[in-house]
Amino acid sequence: MATLYRKYRPQIFDEVQGQDHVVETLKQAMETDKIAHAYLFCGPRGVGKTTVARILAKAVNCLEKTDRPCGKCRNCVDISQGRFIDLIEIDAASNRGIEEIRELRDKIKFAPSIGKKKVYIIDEVHMLTREAVNALLKTLEEPPEHSIFIFATTEAHKLLDTIVSRCQRFDFHLGNSELVEASIKRLAKLEKLKISDDIVTLIAKASGGSYRDAHSLLGQVAPSLSKGELTREKALKLLNLTSLEKVLAFEEILHLGDGSKAILFLEDLTQQGTNYEEFLNQLIFQIRENLIEKVKLKQPTDWYERVLNRLIEAVAASKYSPIDSLPLELAAIDICQGNVEPVPQKSEVQPKQEKTVEAPLDKSGDVPAIESTPEPKKVKDIVANFSSNKKLAIIEGVSAKNKPLGTLLGTSQWHAEDNSLKIMVEYPIYKEKIMSENCVALLEGEIEKVLGGKLRVVCVVDKGKEVDEEIGEIFELD
Repeated sequence: MATLYRKYRPQIFDEVQGQDHVVETLKQAMETDKIAHAYLFCGPRGVGKTTVARILAKAVNCLEKTDRPCGKCRNCVDISQGRFIDLIEIDAASNRGIEEIRELRDKIKFAPSIGKKKVYIIDEVHMLTREAVNALLKTLEEPPEHSIFIFATTEAHKLLDTIVSRCQRFDFHLGNSELVEASIKRLAKLEKLKISDDIVTLIAKASGGSYRDAHSLLGQVAPSLSKGELTREKALKLLNLTSLEKVLAFEEILHLGDGSKAILFLEDLTQQGTNYEEFLNQLIFQIRENLIEKVKLKQPTDWYERVLNRLIEAVAASKYSPIDSLPLELAAIDICQGNVEPVPQKSEVQPKQEKTVEAPLDKSGDVPAIESTPEPKKVKDIVANFSSNKKLAIIEGVSAKNKPLGTLLGTSQWHAEDNSLKIMVEYPIYKEKIMSENCVALLEGEIEKVLGGKLRVVCVVDKGKEVDEEIGEIFELD
């Protein structure tokens, strides 16, 4: 029962759930015989990337002439059972070096032994080393006609553009609650398990939209379901969801705006040894679900949007906080006290005030053109306008043009004062990179764009530590 997701893994395109946009395109490619030489499957874990990759491998090697893959011919069955010699699967997380890719490159020149195409599935391709990626790139530039590459990744942003540009990309999506719940009920029916809608909903929430996780969790509670002993309380424990009740209680406190109660609640969680990373992620997931529900019902969503933005900031801050609970405590205080920047509405956008200079009529009665100049923004107003949301906006703007610089800025502390923006970094080399001419110009430009005025960038080293050459290589910003 613990491997239900393997037992009921889709074997043909029509069995794949929740990825219709991918399946339909691939089926059409098979029907028109327009198969690409390289595919990139992107998306969260447990949404069917490697499953669809195997189905595609079946389709191109299926012995039937139509409706491929049939799932029944010798090649389809061999692929399902993992013994098809012309399907090579590589887990880049554990085989990430140059030698593995060189071996692949040497063997790819040989024609398939049994099938029509030799298919290479490389999972978590973003984990390959730089040398391995370069070797792979050379193979992708001139791939043999008999080969197909299918790359799967949970972090497509880490791939080189030169790799992505040579692939046909498909983005896989997490399932919404309706799709995941339907999938759970279907498997429960096949296994003859009686399951209440309440337990189905709990499993769907615990899965986070991952079909694979949902099926695994169903297998986890199946013995209790078979005995008719699965209560809601027991399900919460089995699914490790005892924190869900706490998440719902904490969300209610945030709604009430009771900051004192929120802090006491979090102190209690600390004493219980709560994993704050997990708790914060569940809180965000829960509020997101409520936001989506409000949108569907056409009800106000402003509170949910503002709270989600603030909690996402807390997630980013938690990576560098010396106290696990601190980012969420600060976020809770801001939310309860209303110190969360509102989401701008169209009606709230005010036109810029312009200073006009009136001129007298001339003798002929003509009205001369009115000169208008925008009123310069005062430095104190610019500083007052600075906030954590504005910081994120500046970093996003920088990252779009210089990703390493954006990454470096995201790890630093900022403080606006007088006519400057002070950036505090940990190492001298970080300061050197940020204060280089090109980086300062880019950063000051984004500051002016977001804050509406100029601030001078000042960078100081907060902790003096030696750093090795490898860090210098990572942040080649100029």
